[in-house]
Amino acid sequence: MLILIGNDWWAIGLAVGTSIALMQVTRTVHPPAGANPIVIMLAGAGWEFVLFPVTAGAVALAVCAALFNNLSPQRKYPTYWT
Repeated sequence: MLILIGNDWWAIGLAVGTSIALMQVTRTVHPPAGANPIVIMLAGAGWEFVLFPVTAGAVALAVCAALFNNLSPQRKYPTYWT
């Protein structure tokens, strides 16, 4: 969105709203992640910022959660992915 419409206040609000809506659709809601569009748009960061720190961080968190939550044989995480 930054490339298409700039970083006006309404564009930042639209980006945050869109990201939260997509998180709700994918059932991966994490409210602090709504700050990612704000940081990206205010910093003027490109796709490399989205791909490396944001995606790498999300993957690292998912891997750690899966490892930690599956230590006990009574638990199975994530239950709705499998």
